[in-house]
This record gives sequence, structure tokens and C-alpha cells, in this order.
Amino acid sequence: MRFYLLLLLYNYGICFSQVEDKSLKKLATNCIFHSNSISLHPFGIFMSRVSHNFQLKSEEKSSIVINFSNGNIWLPYVKTYNPLNEADRISMKNTVWHKREGRFDTSNSPAKTSEFHADGVIRQYQIQFNIPISTEHELQASCRMFSLDKGKIPYALLTSDQFIEWFHSNIAGGEDPFARKAYGLNQAKIQYKDEKGKTLNLKNGDFVFSGIDLTYYYYPNIYFFKKKDIYMNIGLQIGANVTKINPSMDIGVNSTLIKRIKKNNNEFFIGLSLSALRMKALNFGDGVQLSNKKYLHSAESHFKYVKRLSNRRYFSTAINWFIQSSYNKKSDFDYLVLTGERISTHWHYASSHLYKMLSAHTLTFSYGTRNIAYSMYLREDILVDNAPDIQTGLGIKLYIK
Repeated sequence: MRFYLLLLLYNYGICFSQVEDKSLKKLATNCIFHSNSISLHPFGIFMSRVSHNFQLKSEEKSSIVINFSNGNIWLPYVKTYNPLNEADRISMKNTVWHKREGRFDTSNSPAKTSEFHADGVIRQYQIQFNIPISTEHELQASCRMFSLDKGKIPYALLTSDQFIEWFHSNIAGGEDPFARKAYGLNQAKIQYKDEKGKTLNLKNGDFVFSGIDLTYYYYPNIYFFKKKDIYMNIGLQIGANVTKINPSMDIGVNSTLIKRIKKNNNEFFIGLSLSALRMKALNFGDGVQLSNKKYLHSAESHFKYVKRLSNRRYFSTAINWFIQSSYNKKSDFDYLVLTGERISTHWHYASSHLYKMLSAHTLTFSYGTRNIAYSMYLREDILVDNAPDIQTGLGIKLYIK
């Protein structure tokens, strides 16, 4: 956190040494469109998380963006015990986590408990308005919604249980490595009870309006960076979460550096972005405890190739690597007791993944013209947290004259 704040302060400090960069204004369609690929985590969809911005500058025209994502989630039922006695905590800390259930008296030893089970396909819908103020300043306003369903073919293809298990059986992973077939395919439910007994319950067909986000971006024009063909942006985000599950307001900041390498009509971009989100900066009521931390931190690397075509058209492909800090404090896992059906070696992920860093790679393709742009992506987790397992998305951007 200290490193991030130092970087942000450094960025703000050098921003005052600005010169007019006329070359930026000559860039043809500099803002390559990428649909929003943020993770559809069963808890994250109730929060205002930060989307990393890899644009070079504010666009010349206002635009409307429609994003659609869907991700397969699979988290078998787990009940977690948080021992209250110090002696029990010390004993559990000295015991390998997967053996604690047999050494902890779940019936008589005092403990706080939580329960979590999630299965199905989450679909997120986002409508975003981009309003350029000048070359260096931009506002974005968006609303986010999501739904839950069973993800049956043909309504879900790559994210359906059938396709995932076909892939495991015929290409990689082996026959039913996660025991999806044993637990049951094509279910749709998210059930969670926190340590205070408050519950989150979603079933097949549920549709939820999750919140509204307002983001301000500043694209400083720095002489030193200009000479090196390097660009930077700084963002401030305020998100209002309007559900009874998480009635609150989050505040986020992010900072991005991008290096451009241009050869004729071909361009290569290398970028790095950091962000921090202060969850529940303001509370509007009692909700479900989705995280026991104040901050979520994330980082994303960006590697992109752009082919400039005639008449201000372009084609691009990009690979991003995203990491996010855990939803719960990692140190708590040292003494927690996890219980559940041990059908496979992955039975514990509903609880254990909440104490691990999330990680995923995203492959994106985009095509744009003067007035419209399209984007599609495929996102897959590398560390097996299965929340979501695999995620895909589409986006369309309409420029307003």
C-alpha cells in the first residue's frame, strides 16, 4: 500500500511539468476499445471494483459503451469454523489445514461459522457513458447489473458446464477432475452466510441492479514521457453499491503507465496499472460481510498489438495478466477449520480461495472504425480459484457525433 501511494504521489508531482503535446492530437483513433473483463466473482459483483485504463488520452468524441460478460462459477458447499478460544487457535495453527476437521470439536468448541456455496453462470451487463472534457480530462459514468442462470447450451457455450467437462475429458485435465458431474451439472445458486448469520441467496433467473460508478481520468502531458513515447493516466472512482447485500460507497484510485512502439502502421503497447479500492468508505446500512478487509489492491500488465488500417480503422489483439489481493485476510486461514464433502481434492475452494490472491489471463480482440468499435475477450484463471472458472465477454462502443 505504501509503495502504491508513493507511486501515485510521484505521478501527481511530475504532472505539473507539462508541455503541449501536439503529436497526441495527431494520433488516429488512439483509444483502442477493450470490453470490460473484470472478474465476475460472486462477491465482487456486489462491489465497485476498479477497471484498469490503458488509453493514451481522452477521446475526441463522447461515446456509449455496452458490455456483456458471462462467467462460470463452481464452488462446492463448505462450512468454515473460526475458533474463539486461543488454545484452539494455537492447536489448529500447528495442524495442517486439511487435517483440522478431525482434530476440532465442531459440536462443542466455541467458534464463529460461515457457509458458502456457488454454482452457475453469472452474466453482467454494463452501460457506460464516456464524456471527454479535453485532451487530458475525461469523465465516465456507468451502471452495472447482473443475473444468474444454469448456463445451458446454447445460451452459454464456452462457459457451460458441458463444454468445460468436454474440454477436460478430451483435451486437458482428465475425466471430471473437479467432480462437477458428482456434485451435479447445470445448477444455479449462490448461498452464503457470514459469521454474523446474515445471508446472501440467489437462484436461477435472479436479476440484480448492483450499482453506479463515476470515474474521472487525468492524462498528464509530460515532456520527459513524450520524448520516450510513454503515456500515463490517473483515475479516481466513486462507486455506489445499491443492493441490500452491500449498501455502501467505495472509493478507488488507479495509475497507469504505457509505452508505445510504432513502426509504420503497426503499433505495440506495453502497460502496467496499479489500483486500490477502499471498500465501504461510506455505509448506508447493515449488509452481508463479503470481506473482512478495508482495501482491495490489484495490478494488471498489458501487452497489445495494433494494426492501423485505412480510413481510421484498426484491428488489435491484447494479452493481459491481472492479479487482485484476497477478499479476506490471509493470516486468518492459519487457524480456520474447513468442512465439506471431500468428493475431490478441490472440495475446499469455496472458502480457501477467499484467502488467496486472485489471478487470471485475458485474451482480447478488437476492431474499430470512426464511429463504432467492437471487442471480445476470453478470460481464464491460472491459479485455480474457480470464481469464475472461465469467463467470456463482448462489448460495443458507439461514438456520438
